[in-house]
Amino acid sequence: MRTKHLWLSVVTGAAVGAASYYLKKTLSARTAKAAPGSSAAPAEASAASPAAVTKEAVYSFISGFKDASTVEFRFRYDADRFHYAVAEDDFLTESGDSHVGILTGEDFSVQFEYGTYYSGEDFALLTQELSSRHPDLDRASYGALTGVQFRDGDNFCLAFPVPEDAHSYLLMTLVKAPDNDDELEAIPGTPEFRRLLDSATFSRV
Repeated sequence: MRTKHLWLSVVTGAAVGAASYYLKKTLSARTAKAAPGSSAAPAEASAASPAAVTKEAVYSFISGFKDASTVEFRFRYDADRFHYAVAEDDFLTESGDSHVGILTGEDFSVQFEYGTYYSGEDFALLTQELSSRHPDLDRASYGALTGVQFRDGDNFCLAFPVPEDAHSYLLMTLVKAPDNDDELEAIPGTPEFRRLLDSATFSRV
C-alpha cells in the first residue's frame, strides 16, 4: 500500500454512486434592512443569515507496525452542503486501503486515505518521487497542513505528512462533479474547499 494509487486515473464511472450522496438542499437567505439606529437590526440580520450547521468528520487508521498507533484526521464541514462517511467499498477512486473517508458535495467530492512509506522513506523522499512523475507538483498549505498537490488524470491529489509520524501520510483525491464547469485545478483554492482543510487536525489516540 503506498504511492501505488497516487498516479492512478479515476476509474471510469467512479463518480457514479457518489452522485446518490449529492445533497439537493440549497441554502436560502433573505436580506433585511433596518432603519438607522433601529435596535431590531441585529436580530433581523441574524434571522436572515442563519449559521451553517457544521459537523466534524473523522478518518482514523493504524500507523506503524511494532510501535503502531491510531491516527485520527479531523475536519469540520457544512452538513447542509456535504455528506461524510467512512466507506469500505464503493470508493470514489481505486485504493488499496481497507477503508477511506468520503466527503460528497454538489460541486466536488474528496476521498481521504492513508499511504505508507517504504522502509527508510519519508515525506521529503516521497515528494521527490512524485515530482519526477508529476511536473506540475506544487506546495499545498491549509491551516496547520503543509504538503504537496498535483493533477493525476481526471483527479486532483493532495498529500500531507502526518506530524511526528515516520510511517504514514494522508492522501486526498479530489473528484469534480460531472455538472461542475469549474476548472479542476481551481477548486482547491476556492473558499469552500479552504474552509474544510483550514479546520483540519491530526491527533493520536
